[in-house]
Amino acid sequence: MKRLTVILIISGLVIYAGCALGPSLRSVEPIDHNKRMLVAVSDIQNLTGNRDYDPLMGGLTGSFTAELHETECFRVIERQKLKSIMEEMKLGMSGLTDPAKTREVGKMAGAEAILFVNFASVKYSSKKNSTFFAQDVKEEIETIMDARLVAVETGEILAASKISIPFTNRYRSFCLFKDGEKADQKQLVQESLEKAIKHLAREVAWQVSKKSR
Repeated sequence: MKRLTVILIISGLVIYAGCALGPSLRSVEPIDHNKRMLVAVSDIQNLTGNRDYDPLMGGLTGSFTAELHETECFRVIERQKLKSIMEEMKLGMSGLTDPAKTREVGKMAGAEAILFVNFASVKYSSKKNSTFFAQDVKEEIETIMDARLVAVETGEILAASKISIPFTNRYRSFCLFKDGEKADQKQLVQESLEKAIKHLAREVAWQVSKKSR
């Protein structure tokens, strides 16, 4: 028994647990295909000021577009088509914040509305609690995203939503390993954002579906 105890301590056993909290996913009633709005999805903008998150935006935009399509409330313009139009007009996706250009791009794409999505902010904290032989670490990430659906012709905001997703990671290290293995902060942010886009897509779809009934 003593030998087993020594082996466990020297090995520096680390226990991990991660969980995301937040609201449950909204239930959305599909819209008949011939009544669905044709929308274009702008690239998700990173407004946190931390450029380390920029590489995540492209993949998240693709995932968000897929989530939006799965709600069965919209017809979604292929991203490559929208990018081709933007390149033709010599604009980046950020150029869609200009109302006049938004209408022009929307008309060229045949879209009725454009969906703008932002990664608004992120908060990170880490708390440690040490005992004689172990150290417990709790890491918390909270990401906030927002979205607004804007009519191409009028500039009217047809739907808008903001979502906050907290994500908690816990681990414990024993004895010889003072800090254990800290989780990758960027990975925690990505996991939180992936959950946030599911909620955002459903919230926007729910608002549009509700108005269509």
